[in-house]
Amino acid sequence: MWTHQYQQETELTAHELWPVIANIAGWVEIDENIENISVEGVPGEGTQFYLKPRGGPKLAFTVDRFQPPTVYSDVCTMPLATMQTIHRFSPQDHGTSINIQISIAGPLAPLWGLLVGRKHASGLPRQTQLFIKAAKELKGSS
Repeated sequence: MWTHQYQQETELTAHELWPVIANIAGWVEIDENIENISVEGVPGEGTQFYLKPRGGPKLAFTVDRFQPPTVYSDVCTMPLATMQTIHRFSPQDHGTSINIQISIAGPLAPLWGLLVGRKHASGLPRQTQLFIKAAKELKGSS
């Protein structure tokens, strides 16, 4: 199994962060590693979407946990491996802790960790900054 965890604190609440993570089609605006994305239906458990990372193949994902405003998770099945990305928003004294976990399981997990996981993980700090910025802008517009 290949895994990576990332954590960042923000003064925003989970309720203020949730609309950004729940807007799957809008991720292309906050993740510089996404070339394009298409969503089938309204985001929720079981929703399928297709994401093409920059320089990579189009991948199929399924939302497997959609628990507003605290847990969002999706799964991508690859040849002989499955990648799961979990976002957890945990209340803190002065805001929220954003916890992101990427795990790849299966016989080819080490290979997919090198090919896909490392790039995904290396983009998390910048992606999270853009995610927080988008949530602040959304909060300011309401």
